[in-house]
Amino acid sequence: MGSASAPEDCSDAHQLAIRYVIQLGTVALPKTANPEHMKANAQVDFEIADEDMKTLIELEAKDYGDVSFFPVYSGK
Repeated sequence: MGSASAPEDCSDAHQLAIRYVIQLGTVALPKTANPEHMKANAQVDFEIADEDMKTLIELEAKDYGDVSFFPVYSGK
């Protein structure tokens, strides 16, 4: 299995996760009351490469209980 990596302008995993959800065509709703985190969460003006998106989507599905339907976990 390949490894997905963030572009150089992506500073943290939170931004990568938000961008992934957006590229899936769904809505990202990150929760924070911290103004610094809000600013960082909005800085997702990069794209995850098609090959990396494919790797993320093809991750083995895990049973996460009630949230297993969510595309980030199920790859669907």
